[in-house]
Amino acid sequence: MTPLGDAQVEAILGRPVRELLTAADRRRFSGRRVVITGAGGSIGSELARRIAACQPETLVLVDHAEHSLFQIEREIARLAPAVPLEAVLADVAHTTLGPLFLAIGPDVVFHAAAYKHVTMVERAVCAASDTNVLGTIAVAEAARAAGAQVVLISSDKAARPHSVMGATKRLAELAVMARADKDFQPVVVRFGNVLGSSGSVLELMREAIRAGRPVPVTDPDATRYFMSAGEAVSLVMKASLLSRRAETYWLDMGQPVRIGDIAERVLALEAAAGHRPTALEVIGLRPGEKRREELTTQGLRMCRTRHRRIWVARQPAATGARVRQAELRLRRAVAAGDASEALAILAAAVPDFVVSDEAWPWHAATPTWWAAHDAARSPHDGQADDADPSPHHVSPGRRRPGDRVAGGGAGARRPCGHGRHLADRRGRLRQLPGAHRHAARPASAPWPWTRCSCASRARTPAWRTASTTSSEAPAGST
Repeated sequence: MTPLGDAQVEAILGRPVRELLTAADRRRFSGRRVVITGAGGSIGSELARRIAACQPETLVLVDHAEHSLFQIEREIARLAPAVPLEAVLADVAHTTLGPLFLAIGPDVVFHAAAYKHVTMVERAVCAASDTNVLGTIAVAEAARAAGAQVVLISSDKAARPHSVMGATKRLAELAVMARADKDFQPVVVRFGNVLGSSGSVLELMREAIRAGRPVPVTDPDATRYFMSAGEAVSLVMKASLLSRRAETYWLDMGQPVRIGDIAERVLALEAAAGHRPTALEVIGLRPGEKRREELTTQGLRMCRTRHRRIWVARQPAATGARVRQAELRLRRAVAAGDASEALAILAAAVPDFVVSDEAWPWHAATPTWWAAHDAARSPHDGQADDADPSPHHVSPGRRRPGDRVAGGGAGARRPCGHGRHLADRRGRLRQLPGAHRHAARPASAPWPWTRCSCASRARTPAWRTASTTSSEAPAGST
């Protein structure tokens, strides 16, 4: 698809797009040794183009996707043949980066490698935790050992996160900042949605219009911060030059824009290009998405920098011991492939993380769970709730709080289906921050069961609640 020109991008944003870097800024990158992780992605590849134009001493591109890395290596070699270029095929979470960084001796490492697709990451907690958190820690420690500056490319979704992607980015910020000292001053850069990036809303809208399909819109009144790829990259480069200590930077992107307004502007631009306008299709917010995006919370105080469009904030001091404990536990959960445990660790480490209820079945419904459950299913499965009170009268699609699963083990972990709860290996419910409470199992209940007190709970048969008293709820809550 043909990239949009500057005038078209400005028409969609509803504001002018200005260059942040000056000629003096570009000269400061000349002669520097630069490493870019995630170099094959939208932001990483644009960074590579901009920095290559500054004539660095060495430019090292790191990515785990070989085709993307091959493409950007060829492009940079063509655009800047005089720049010493090295392409390294590596996964930042599973490659020992220390020897590489020590051999290169980088001046600055731009860490852009991350899983960023919100709805996909909701269903891949372990993969996102591995790359976004543990991979970031590996890059930061390797850079620190090599005496390099680290610039972590974060997201506005790290502010009061409602998604796994945002929570992993926030924990990555905390982990990097917890390693700051007088010799290592990392930089965090937050920005909003990049127009035209891979998988962006703009790309999806243009594809739909050109295919003659309705334009998908999650919520016309939902608002997002948008910026061009050039603005995002120049902000990242400028922040690395402005920084003198561990700080968080973000770009003044004007007012957030309604998704409905973006769709109407894209329709108008495509109509001017000769494409027939199509209708809007409201599909609703997907798991992990917020109606209103923010750039900063967590007590960060905004201050202006020397550049009028760049803001800065000192992060509140992170408790190193608490962050490192979360890192250790997360490392174990990821190694075990335990998505439920990884999610619980993220929720504990990022207190304002609002877990998406819709994403829970994906975290819990592992093949081990299904196999164990199917082996124990009752012939009465699928009947009405009060038709059969046997322990195994629950179909895979009907989650009941307190159900125990034959076979046990990590595969038996599963949510209750009515909030943020996890059943451990013994069938006991554990509660995550912000979840509703559960009442204790009545002494006369004929099978292991915990009644959900959620208002959205389906009707509870009389035989289960006959002996439940209000005094049991506080005592049995987990």
